[in-house]
Amino acid sequence: MKKLYLAIGFLALVALATSTFAFGPGGRGDAGCAGCPGLEAGNGQGAGGGAGWQGGPGAGKGAGRWAAELNLTKEQQDRLVELRKQQWAETKPLRDEMYQKRQEMRQLFSDPATADAAITAKQGQINALQQQMQEKMIQFKLEQRKVFTPEQLNKMKDLPQGFGRGACGGHGRGRG
Repeated sequence: MKKLYLAIGFLALVALATSTFAFGPGGRGDAGCAGCPGLEAGNGQGAGGGAGWQGGPGAGKGAGRWAAELNLTKEQQDRLVELRKQQWAETKPLRDEMYQKRQEMRQLFSDPATADAAITAKQGQINALQQQMQEKMIQFKLEQRKVFTPEQLNKMKDLPQGFGRGACGGHGRGRG
C-alpha cells in the first residue's frame, strides 16, 4: 500500500512539474509579450524593465506613448516595430539558454552534494550569457537610435525614463 501511495505521489509531482515547465521562459511562450513578434507595443511599464519608446503589455497599439510627443512618422514607427521583432527573434536562443542555465542553477543549489565550484562555474556561464544579451541590447538600441532625427533624440532626453528597455527587453523573466 505504501508503494502505491508513493507511486501516486510521484506521478502527481511529475504532472505538476510538467505543467509548470511546459511553456519554458516567460510562462506563456513568446506571444505573452507586448512589442514582440505578432503583437504591437502599447503604453505603460515594459514587461521586462523600464518604460521605453515601445511601451508595455497590452495597454495600447502602435509605437507607444511617446510616438505622438516625438512626432514619429508612420515609417519610423514601422521601422521601430520591425527592429523590435528582429531583436526578439535574434535573442530568443540566448533567452532560452539563460532560462535553461537558471534551471540548472536551481537544481545545483537544491542538491546538498553539489560542490561550491560547480555552482560558481554555472554562475559564470550565466554571466557570460547575460553579457552577450547586453551586447545585443546595445546593438539594438544603436539601430533604434538611427531611426530618430537629431531633434527627436534631443527631445527624448526630457521624456520620463528616456530610452528605456520597454517591453521584453529588460533583465529577468518579466512577463515575456
